[in-house]
Amino acid sequence: MFKGLYFMGWYRDMWNYHPSLPLKNMHMVEDIEDIHANMLTWSCLGSGAIGLPYLDKEANDKTAPRLRLYGFMNDREFCEECRKRGVRPFAVLWKAQLWEFGAEFNEDESELLSLNLLRGASKNHKYVGMSELSTNRYPKIFDPIEKYFPDGLTNYFGEKVGDFLEEFKATSLEGRDILSAWLMAPDHDHKCYSPCCNKDSFLKYLQRNVEMMIDAGAGGLHIDEYDTPKHVTSNAGCFCRECIAKFRVYLKEHNIPLPDDAGPLETFDYRQYLLSKGYRDEDLLAFNGNKRWEIPLYRAYYDMHMASIEWIVRGISQHAKEYCRRTRGEELPVSANLFQCYPVGDSCKKYCDILSGEKTDIRMRQDGWYRFACGWLNGKDCCFVEDPNQYIRDINDDVRNGVNDRFILFAIEPIAHGFHIAFPYGSWLQNQVKDAFWPDLRVLRKLGPWLDEHDNCLGKEHVADIAVLYDSASAYENNVSEPAVGGENTYNQVKPISLDGVKELGRQGAFSNQGNFGHFFRLVQDLSDRHVLYNVLFHSPDEPLTVERLAGYRTVVVPDAFLLDETASQALAAFARSGGEVITLERRVPALEHFAHYDRESEPALADRLAAEKSAVDAPDSPLYSIDLRKTPEGWALHLVNYNCNAETHRIDPLPAMEFGLSLPVSSVTAHCFPENPALRAELENGTLRVENAGIYTILELR
Repeated sequence: MFKGLYFMGWYRDMWNYHPSLPLKNMHMVEDIEDIHANMLTWSCLGSGAIGLPYLDKEANDKTAPRLRLYGFMNDREFCEECRKRGVRPFAVLWKAQLWEFGAEFNEDESELLSLNLLRGASKNHKYVGMSELSTNRYPKIFDPIEKYFPDGLTNYFGEKVGDFLEEFKATSLEGRDILSAWLMAPDHDHKCYSPCCNKDSFLKYLQRNVEMMIDAGAGGLHIDEYDTPKHVTSNAGCFCRECIAKFRVYLKEHNIPLPDDAGPLETFDYRQYLLSKGYRDEDLLAFNGNKRWEIPLYRAYYDMHMASIEWIVRGISQHAKEYCRRTRGEELPVSANLFQCYPVGDSCKKYCDILSGEKTDIRMRQDGWYRFACGWLNGKDCCFVEDPNQYIRDINDDVRNGVNDRFILFAIEPIAHGFHIAFPYGSWLQNQVKDAFWPDLRVLRKLGPWLDEHDNCLGKEHVADIAVLYDSASAYENNVSEPAVGGENTYNQVKPISLDGVKELGRQGAFSNQGNFGHFFRLVQDLSDRHVLYNVLFHSPDEPLTVERLAGYRTVVVPDAFLLDETASQALAAFARSGGEVITLERRVPALEHFAHYDRESEPALADRLAAEKSAVDAPDSPLYSIDLRKTPEGWALHLVNYNCNAETHRIDPLPAMEFGLSLPVSSVTAHCFPENPALRAELENGTLRVENAGIYTILELR
């Protein structure tokens, strides 16, 4: 399995400064090796978001002797040391970040005295960032931009680009800049602008950025903030002249008629049209929810921006792979931050070799979500990371206090259900927290080898005769048309505001127009709470449901699939004709109306019914644990995760004695546990498995 590290290496008790990650040293490389990690995410070569001349220095600058004494090295050398050990360091492409940092220089600007963390080193205070480095503002310190674009950079209209910041940044309906404000540390002299990811010039810039990463030895490419257009549209953008021009093309390609008073398509300017109708930025902010779709053509404009997500991910991924084959003669694995497995990213999965992203709203128990995510992977490997919240910060405090139980549970629970969240290594705790997430490395030095030792129990074949269908089209439309406005998750804290006197947007909600496909997620968590063995089957145009994928299941539940297409409907009909049972929940398409149906009020009855049906494992009713069952080369592995957390000590207390009924031809059981647990007992007698004193994580290998 992939054992990834969320490898930022940011320092304890300091702000996390995007996008330039801390200098690497040999002690870090030794830690990676000791932990048995094989993939590093968000790990290196990220500073193209400041400017390509800065990235060049990050990769290639000579390291001072004083730093060499402590094993420090540049990012090119770090990549080389990792690759020697079979570890892939993924360079990170920050896609939502155009940075400007406050700086202090000597008098003739031949020396940079301070950057970002200013110390009053001189009175010559200026800025270093995308604008300055693209216009050769400091030729004595940074290489000229012509080194990276010898023929210059041209835009959609064939014009040569001067100031990259002015060219790339997104603009609102009324002309305001949009900030990626969730990245900026409070009370610092820096600013992060959001780019328009619909621009041809920005794609060319990112592609050149990726070439430099590959030249520096990156072991893989991670595209962060792949869904930047969601943030931009949540904040009344983008209405640059390229977006307006491309919207005319979009309307023509999709045969979308103009309003009667819009004039001819050839000269139609959507921005000017909305302004003439009296619309303002306030009308387009995410807190307006579905009111935005009442604005003429705005849903089409939004859909165009969402389509640009796949366009730019495809353009980056394909270019990176082709360039690596041509220059290094090898395949380059690509991942992207497919945040929360949201349906807006489903069309991007085919361009990723490893599915990565952030998992938001981490809490004590989320086995239902992990079972969904396992189905969403559809056989691919993954390496997600935690998106920090208060629970993550509490875990960090536990670790500082020498209590590792909740950290172990956080790392183990997804693995037990077929998913993987990378182990943190100085990872992000957000811009409002002056700290980084560091584990007790002694725990990881044990956990990494332990997972290698029990790899045979961690296969991808999950045993279940019940399947729950996730329809991507229905989920996407639910997310768009039923936004979770007013929610309080990490990136959904939107309140109606006035923009009087506001010069910049971006602080009004990051990705805040995202619904949650509630009927599906309530059902899967309800089934997990009842210890029902089920699999999630993912359906989309790229990964269609087929009769073959339904083979072996007894029952298929179809929750809220109100846009289910004919391909999936026909597969379900064929499944039913062969003796399978199809059950629908909440909204459904006409093709499924003859199947058994449950509504929201009767959903618990559906879960009760499924829990009562005969299964490979008859599990005792208790909220203190979860299970998963997988095939192994010699039988099965029953995974047992313990949630019995003591509120006072923050430790996971052992589970009480439990008996599991097995409908499997099993003759022996071997128990494996992490951490070590001498009190654990597991006995098999007459088809009953008795387990006593189960700790945080137990694998019961059944032969």
